[in-house]
Amino acid sequence: MKFKKVFNMAICVCLLIGALLVLGCSILTTISYDMGVENDWPHYRKENIPLLILLLAAVIFVLYLLKKREVFSKNRKKLLILGLFFCLAYCLMLIFSIRPLPVNDSGTLDDIINSFVGGDYSELTNKDGYLYIWPFQLGYVLFGEGMSAIFGTKNYIAWDLVQLLSIFVTMWLLDKICKECFDDEEICAIMSLLSMGVLFFYNYVTYIYGDILSMAPQTLALYLMIRFMKTGEQRYGLGSGLSIAVAVMIKTNCEIAVIALLMTLLMINGLKAKDEEQNIKPSKRILIAVCMLIFVFGIKTAVNNHYKSVTGLEEIPKGSPSVSHIAMGLQERDNDGGEDGWYNEYNYDVFHANDNDTERTKKAAMENIKERLQEFKDRPLHCGKFFVRKFLTQWADSECISTRNLDLVSRHHEMSALGNSLVFGTGSIVIKWVMNVFMTLCYLGVATYLIKVLRNRQVSDAEMLMLLLIFGGMVFHEFWEGSSRYAMRYYIYQLPFAACGLKVLLGLTNIHKLKKI
Repeated sequence: MKFKKVFNMAICVCLLIGALLVLGCSILTTISYDMGVENDWPHYRKENIPLLILLLAAVIFVLYLLKKREVFSKNRKKLLILGLFFCLAYCLMLIFSIRPLPVNDSGTLDDIINSFVGGDYSELTNKDGYLYIWPFQLGYVLFGEGMSAIFGTKNYIAWDLVQLLSIFVTMWLLDKICKECFDDEEICAIMSLLSMGVLFFYNYVTYIYGDILSMAPQTLALYLMIRFMKTGEQRYGLGSGLSIAVAVMIKTNCEIAVIALLMTLLMINGLKAKDEEQNIKPSKRILIAVCMLIFVFGIKTAVNNHYKSVTGLEEIPKGSPSVSHIAMGLQERDNDGGEDGWYNEYNYDVFHANDNDTERTKKAAMENIKERLQEFKDRPLHCGKFFVRKFLTQWADSECISTRNLDLVSRHHEMSALGNSLVFGTGSIVIKWVMNVFMTLCYLGVATYLIKVLRNRQVSDAEMLMLLLIFGGMVFHEFWEGSSRYAMRYYIYQLPFAACGLKVLLGLTNIHKLKKI
């Protein structure tokens, strides 16, 4: 138990440092993207600090008035309905005003799905095929084949609506997770209001890919694990394992959540509803952990076996090795744009340079990693600057590249006047400022929450599960391919903690005024 407490506080200290870095960066700078370009190239400019502070103060003042009038404590369900309705309305507005099309990897995979439906598996069987290089996408392709069987090929509205369902379920489950973590009506109500500011997340309803589609099953897995921790009922633990297996099938990045879930199973000391200690037997926890691993690896094996069967392959290609992503994640930005550790085609190039041979590519990538680590060792200050910059380019991007993606998915056809405004005009300016203010507000709340946790030296297992996942995402993408689009899936999980921190801040404001809310 002593080790567990020290471990938890160490994680919270690291998260606090990260939150303060992002908070400072969000106040001093802002990030924007060029429209009409092909690569993700964030541009930094000075923030309009007076306007940001004015808008931030106005939002906090409104929250203070709502708390003072007991709106949060008495209207939690109404605010939840309001937040979910806004999510639904905003996403539908984007879908039908922009009518997005799949682009980049999303477009490539859409073509592959259609080819597979027609019986052409050359993208997997040919040495230069996309899936020969990236076989981890097979789970998403199988999901796409299922979508085509149900809704027909190239039915992009159906894809968008399924993505909307995933976003809606994620936000609904976040409310339930918030309730399990804090059991506080006011915090849940504040989070419901905050949910109307996560436009970076809602904007991705237009980006047909595994990022959004995997969010609902991953969030369900987190919620069910929290229920298992509190009740000890195996059905919740097994449900968590099944849910995360589906999420991993669609998006392999969800394996970070698998690690967080397994670590939680090893360290939990569950709580009943009335805060009475309930020790879950190690045998039960081990059983759930083993079942989770069986589900995750079992669904991967099932997908591979299916495609071996339909293609006649004896084994699925190993593709470009994971170390090539790490080697790319440690590289400096180039003169053509991009950022430190972001995608620069290295993992493609090194694989082709080694005749698409996995083992040879692995050796080449390892040599690049060793050279880079030696450079970091020889230049420690440069090493620190590199990793801080890479961290901030991913986590201090209030847009998470979502506005540029709105441009990407809409540039292939004429849009409505509303769509043009949302992507290029006045609507876009409003959207960007909402996300800009929200990031500062969110990390102000998160930093306050973490300070509170460190002062009290106490954090629940339910909270720790979510914090572990966020921390894991931060560490993973410091070494893996960087992108603020990847950070988005962890950013959204900070909402409950931001709401808790804002409640603390509003309470301090009240104490300062010597009034009881």
